Parts: sequence; structure tokens; C-alpha cells
Amino acid sequence: MAWNGPSPQWWARQLGCTEELARALVCAAVRETFEESGVLLAGADPGTVVSDTAAFADVRAALVSRELSLAGFLAGAGLVLRSDLLRPWSNWVTPEAEPRRYDTRFFVAALPEGQRADAATSEASDAYWRTPRAALDDWRQGRCGLLPPTWVTLTEIAECGSVAEALSTERVLTKVVPKLARRDGRWHVLMPGEPGHDGEGQ
Repeated sequence: MAWNGPSPQWWARQLGCTEELARALVCAAVRETFEESGVLLAGADPGTVVSDTAAFADVRAALVSRELSLAGFLAGAGLVLRSDLLRPWSNWVTPEAEPRRYDTRFFVAALPEGQRADAATSEASDAYWRTPRAALDDWRQGRCGLLPPTWVTLTEIAECGSVAEALSTERVLTKVVPKLARRDGRWHVLMPGEPGHDGEGQ
């Protein structure tokens, strides 16, 4: 696969994993971003990025159905994966009490000029384009639901004054593992640093 930007070795150091897994994570980030929003972080050469992804609608559907791989798509279209357009942001792990657990890396990227993020995804109950602050306001007002990794990530990004600042922020990734605790007959999510996170749940 044609690749431009930080090498898998660099990504492995940033993400705290093997080079093989780092390459897979970056490719997954590019693929999932395209599948779920129509935003493609790739270009015809290392210095360009696709300006309009409408021509790849059929390819997008084939990626979603797993009829086509990202590597096959990029090679067939003569495109270069732009890992330099991604930045590592955080690493979240599902609480231990959950029967199914995930170890997920989050990335940030700027929307390439000429592209638009759409809502054509089957992996969300609702999808729309908002600033981080507007999305958080919707959540606080009960207009949408957000899981802890999402609202924490949006809060962190909202603290950046611009897209450029978010992309230039140097992040040290440590695993964030929330804890589920039973209190007053209800389950609560305790974040690292909160009282009770390091003790036994009630």
C-alpha cells in the first residue's frame, strides 16, 4: 500500500503497540472515516488529497460490505494513504465489568478542502456535522446520547482554539479505563482520578 507520512514505526511508538498493529490501526482509522462519513484521507500523490469523494460512492459501499479492502481500493484508484493527516489522540479500554471489552485508539484529522462529511452510515442512530461545543451542548440538553469516550474527547478538542491547535497538540497516550460502580441503586461510570475509581465499587 502506498503510504505517506509518519512510518508504522513512528505510529507504534505513539500508540504503544507493535508496528504491525500500528499499521493496521492507521489503516482502520482511514477506512472507518471513509466508510462512516465519506471523508477520505488519501491523495493521488504524497502532496495532495482527494477533493471530492462522490466518485467513490460504489467503492465506499464495497468497503462497508467487506467486498473490497482498503489496500485494494487505494491501489486500484492509484491513491496514497495520507497518514500525515492523522494525529493520535487517546486510548480507551472498556470497563472490566463489561462482558465485551475493547481497546480503542482515537485519532483527530482536519476535513480536507473540498470534501464534506455526510450522514450516510449504518453504524449510528443519528449523524450530523457539529462543532465539539455544539455537540456537547446537544448532549447536555438531552438531544443526543454520548458515551464517555466521545464526550471526553469532544471536551478535550473543544478546549483547543482551532483545528490547527488540535492537530499540533502533543498527546501522550495512556490507557483510559473507566470503572462501573453501583451507587444508590444505579450504575455510575467512574473516570480515572474520580473518587472510588481505584477502590471497590458499591
